[in-house]
Amino acid sequence: MQEENETRSFVKDDDKAIIVCPSCSNAKTINVAKFRNGQHTVKVKCACGISFKVLLDFRQCYRKPTDLSGTYAMIPPAAGGGRINVKNVSLSGIGFEVVGRHSIETGQKAMVEFTLDNRKETLIRKKVTIRSVRGTFIGGEFHQDQAFEKDLGFYLRF
Repeated sequence: MQEENETRSFVKDDDKAIIVCPSCSNAKTINVAKFRNGQHTVKVKCACGISFKVLLDFRQCYRKPTDLSGTYAMIPPAAGGGRINVKNVSLSGIGFEVVGRHSIETGQKAMVEFTLDNRKETLIRKKVTIRSVRGTFIGGEFHQDQAFEKDLGFYLRF
């Protein structure tokens, strides 16, 4: 989760990130390869004298913040299901909050279903592998064997 005094920088494929000072807007490109498999938050001191934290985002796909209602159903041998609130979505995954109690664990598989808030109200139904569980917040990766959703790709552009 990003703190209030942090800025976010998306890392390009060449391990370069553009760091922008929140005070003076001075921008600098730096190599962040040494942080790829470890620490993703670094403290930076700008030439203007201010120090601030930068959250390095190594994601391959842009994650769009959302507020969408949906459902989930665990795939056996896991059991359970219920309502979710989709907090963010990308071409490769989803972040959602479970409404109520759950017994979801990393590595389990689930089917998620939600409707985009676009003009077509596109129904998205995807199989996910659970990658993170932090209380009621769940992070899931879409299965790669599923066809690319052009409506989802278009939705993420705007």
